[in-house]
Amino acid sequence: MTRFPILALTVLLCIASLSCQSYSTGLQQSVSRTDESAATGALHTIELAQQTYAASHEGDYGTFPQLADAGYLDERFKSNQPTVKDYVLTMEVGKRSDGPYYSCRADPVNAGDRNGRHFYIDGTKILRVNSTQPATASDPAFQP
Repeated sequence: MTRFPILALTVLLCIASLSCQSYSTGLQQSVSRTDESAATGALHTIELAQQTYAASHEGDYGTFPQLADAGYLDERFKSNQPTVKDYVLTMEVGKRSDGPYYSCRADPVNAGDRNGRHFYIDGTKILRVNSTQPATASDPAFQP
């Protein structure tokens, strides 16, 4: 007679445990996606800032501090590697034989500790993504 209540309680505890685990996993993914949205939004803002900066600087692109000093980005971007949520942004600006260029990446701050994707944008205006390593111009376009 006491076996049935114990068995029923055990089954209920197992179900509750699985439900909590599923909820926690979903919550972690939700936080990760929110951080990714902030990072991709920042990359789109940077792309617009670069185009505006280039239009008034003889086609040259600016660094983060230059874009912030010119008023195209806010004060958060005054460093060489600003962070947005749990993403660190890095930018490369220069000149090649075909003219000025820039590229910007958004990488998870602790890539080994979480499942964040890596993002990349450049003068082509195409946002690119890589799930396992820093994204480059050869990675596939990001499809939200």
